[in-house]
Amino acid sequence: MGWVETNHSRISFYQCQELNDHRVIQGFSARNSGNMALHIGDDPNKVIAGRESWLKTLGLSLERLVAGVQVHGTRVALIDETIVGSGAFSLNSAIPETDALITKKPGIILATFTADCIPIFIYDPVTPAIGLAHAGWRGTINGIATITVKRMVDEFGTDPVDCLVALGPSICGACFRVDRQLGESFSKVHTKAVIEDQFGYRVDLQNYNRLDLIRVGVCRDHIYETRFCTNCQPDRFFSYRADRGKTGRMMGIIALKESIV
Repeated sequence: MGWVETNHSRISFYQCQELNDHRVIQGFSARNSGNMALHIGDDPNKVIAGRESWLKTLGLSLERLVAGVQVHGTRVALIDETIVGSGAFSLNSAIPETDALITKKPGIILATFTADCIPIFIYDPVTPAIGLAHAGWRGTINGIATITVKRMVDEFGTDPVDCLVALGPSICGACFRVDRQLGESFSKVHTKAVIEDQFGYRVDLQNYNRLDLIRVGVCRDHIYETRFCTNCQPDRFFSYRADRGKTGRMMGIIALKESIV
């Protein structure tokens, strides 16, 4: 079980099997679907067409998508029908300074855009409710994963024990090297997520977020990490580090199906 790669009409995408059932659909685009982000200078018409094509593969419509302007912060936005479409067709309409989204409304597609950062997909099958967070190293060290789960607790009455969490393709611990100051900052919280060698420090962001989620009450057996590394596998993914800062972004989405109303 866990993360699998699917190919459909020459388009690849990735899904965590445990987060795809009769109630929810979740997915993560690959490099061959093209850049999905509107903020890096690509032709917006081409980006929108790529979004529409990939979502259509999943049986979804771009009109129902919601996205934030990601700033590596910890703001969580509660999404309802009044803001459906925010960020779908233009960057100006995206929710300002927001790195995590939550909802319990069926038919709303939550979206995030990454190229080494971790997309964190959260599914509470009991409420039901969903969340999606963008976790770079800043968001990770500031607890974006746990903040998102806690917001779901506050808004929906979610019990963290019930949550299923998928940590999507991102830079792996072997590739993510940091300086001493940052390495020691990570190590103060979760020593097991940091490796020191003769060249410096490496941080396993997936493991760090996993340990954070366990601390807030998510069952360790309900957290699904991925073997896919954006930096190691440039044929499959865009990577900010591998492409030296000039690259596209993948899109991660999660939505409750409308049929569960």
